[in-house]
Amino acid sequence: MMTMRKLMTSVACVALVTLGATAGFAANALTNPGFETGDLTAWQAIGLSGNSAVTVVADNGPSAAGTHCAFMDNHAEALGLTLKQTTAPGTAAGGLVTWTFDLKLGQAALGGVFFAQIFAEKSGVGIVGTSGLLGNYASAGWNTYSGSFVAPAGTDFLTIQFMANTGANVGSISKMYVDNVSLEQEGIVATDSATWGGIKSLYR
Repeated sequence: MMTMRKLMTSVACVALVTLGATAGFAANALTNPGFETGDLTAWQAIGLSGNSAVTVVADNGPSAAGTHCAFMDNHAEALGLTLKQTTAPGTAAGGLVTWTFDLKLGQAALGGVFFAQIFAEKSGVGIVGTSGLLGNYASAGWNTYSGSFVAPAGTDFLTIQFMANTGANVGSISKMYVDNVSLEQEGIVATDSATWGGIKSLYR
C-alpha cells in the first residue's frame, strides 16, 4: 500500500509534469554563441578572399562574460562577407523569436555597411519568415542590440546571419566585432524528477 509520503510526492511530481508541459524556459538555440571555443565552431563564413576574413579575437561584448568574439574584416571592393549559423531541425517552432547580439564597429568607409538578418525556416520548404533586414549598424563602441519577430507556424529551425558588405568603391571597408549572439524561444524543459519515469521510480 502506498504510504502517505509517497502519495504526496507523486502528486507533486504530477504537478511538475503538468507545469513543464505548459510553461517552459527560454534557451539559446545557437551553438558557440560567444565564440568561446576560440574558433568559428558551428558558424559558417561566406565571401572569404585575400582581402576579407572572419577570425576569432581576444575581446568581449557586454551582455555576457567571456574572452573572445568574432571579427569580420572586409576591405575587398564590392563584396559581401557573411557570418551565419543555422540551427538543427526541431530547435524552433512557430511563435515569438527573441534575438540579441553585441556589436562593435571596427571601421566603415566609402560605402561599407553592416546588417543582420534572421530567418525562420521549415524542413523541406526553406525560408517561411524573417526578422527583416536589421541595420545599418555603426556603433563606435560595444553595444547590445535586441528585438523579436514572430516565426510562422511550421517553423522548425532558424538561421541568423551578419553581413559586412562593401561598396563598389576603391577603398571601401566594413569591419565589425560580433559577440554573444542569441536566438531564444519559450520551450518545454523537463528534468527526470518531473517526468513519468521519475514518478514510477518512487515505487521501485
